[in-house]
Amino acid sequence: MSMTPPFGTSVALRRGRGRGGGVFLVTALLISSGCAMKGDVKRLQDEVAGQAVRQEAQLEDLSADLQDLQDSLQVQSAIANEMVVDTRGGLARQLRDLQTQQSQMVQLIGQIQREVAMMSQRLQADGGRVTTSTLRADPDSLGALIGRGGGDQADCEQIWGAAIIQFNRGSNAAARAGFNGFLRDCPEDERVARSRFNLGDIAAQQDRPDDAIEEFLRIVQLDPEADEVPLAQYRIGLLYLEQGNAQQARTYLELVVNSYPDDPVAELARVELQGIR
Repeated sequence: MSMTPPFGTSVALRRGRGRGGGVFLVTALLISSGCAMKGDVKRLQDEVAGQAVRQEAQLEDLSADLQDLQDSLQVQSAIANEMVVDTRGGLARQLRDLQTQQSQMVQLIGQIQREVAMMSQRLQADGGRVTTSTLRADPDSLGALIGRGGGDQADCEQIWGAAIIQFNRGSNAAARAGFNGFLRDCPEDERVARSRFNLGDIAAQQDRPDDAIEEFLRIVQLDPEADEVPLAQYRIGLLYLEQGNAQQARTYLELVVNSYPDDPVAELARVELQGIR
């Protein structure tokens, strides 16, 4: 025998689709069939209440998990941003370091090029003034040659040749004695100015700057028309510059530039003056 559910049963069935829907459905059917006892209803109600509590707890746990996940994502995002910023900053620092190194390399290359050019110009300026002897001379006989007297051309050639050989060897003490002997025995020789210049060069090499300046000044004073004068004045300027006397250095370097503008050594003087100003 079929029974028609009483009014309200369909509502209960529809509501039963929510939380604890299965329990509500059973409860509704029992009530509609008139078979439900009070104890059964109570048990069902307790079960529904317990299931609701469990579901609420599960929802709370799920919400907490979602919050933890959100917090973790925010922390990871912040760390990622910091890493990106740090990476960009590191790249920027590396780029600046490379640019600094490049600038230093360019300056160093420019300095080397200037020094090479100056050495070349010095060789050109000094090359034409180098005097050698046309006679063969025994440099070991220098002591015997000096002070022999006479001062004839042959003796002057022998003394000059021996002194030049010692000078080129780097035997400065023997070369110095030879050039001094040459000045004493051959005072009228055309190589007197060159001999004084070599004596000034030897003094500079022996760290006797005052003696070197004195020898170079003698060339200017005793033979102002000598070819060695521009280079002698230039060397005086350098020696004063090494001593820290910029004013005196400028005086002699400007003298070279103004008095001998077409001489190769004038360009060297201009370079030095740029460093002083």
